[in-house]
Amino acid sequence: MTSLYRTTQDLLINAGIHLKKGLGQNFLIEKNIFDFIIESSNLSSDDIILELGSGIGLLTHELAISSGKVIAVELDSGLFRILQSNCGNLDNVLLLNIDMLELDFTKLFDEHSQGNKIKVIGNLPYYIITPIILKLLEKPNPTRINNALIMMQKEVGERLVSPPGKKDYGSITVAVNYWCDVKIVKVVSADCFYPRPKVDSVLVELSMLNEPRVSVKDEELFFQLVRGSFQHRRKTLRNALLLSIRSGKLKVSPASIDTAMESLGLDPRIRGETLSIEQFADMTNIIYLDREINHR
Repeated sequence: MTSLYRTTQDLLINAGIHLKKGLGQNFLIEKNIFDFIIESSNLSSDDIILELGSGIGLLTHELAISSGKVIAVELDSGLFRILQSNCGNLDNVLLLNIDMLELDFTKLFDEHSQGNKIKVIGNLPYYIITPIILKLLEKPNPTRINNALIMMQKEVGERLVSPPGKKDYGSITVAVNYWCDVKIVKVVSADCFYPRPKVDSVLVELSMLNEPRVSVKDEELFFQLVRGSFQHRRKTLRNALLLSIRSGKLKVSPASIDTAMESLGLDPRIRGETLSIEQFADMTNIIYLDREINHR
């Protein structure tokens, strides 16, 4: 049986493809990991798959065998031609030659979900992981997604599962955990890819919750607080939020910040990265109520 490495090399060479390092084009060539992705996806004939970064379509083909429909997204025109050659004859595969950053996920889900929740599978380059995840988590998308299994740089995956107080904990951690249960299901060595990247990767599973993890009275305010708290990590929480107020990115009064911190018993010297998602929610709700009272 021809190895994934040899198959990948042959397809690229025969198509005259020169890989673009800037696009993070690294192809999975370890069959054990390949099979692990298929098995972990728990596919059935009712499943609709959105595959982000389909590349040359080797995984796409296998996903199509085990699921009801695959929507395969690939930006690179050269790789897309190979993808068409490998999967264009499959009736249950829709091929999209588009930048996933420009893809309207909400519209796509509306058109293709058929009343079912979609499963997302992807191998994302470092530079678009955060914006793509945030696009997937924009309302009402989380209610249309069952789960997402995404290959990403290990450093990024560790951010998503970091507890409060650790250096990897940040605004993206809070944003993802607002809508998802998150876990690293597999560490994947750099040796499993061609060309070999400089760092290891991880497979991260995002399991969508039926409703947000915490209840907030104003989601926009919640995320303004979260972003402001992490934007100046060396500052105390209060000073970081005051800077966000001055820049116009946080629409609250300094007095409401003080009220919330005092109500929650937070030390004035505390830093934002020590707050849990529950504390951010509590702070949001106190500030919201304080703002409502003072605007009457």
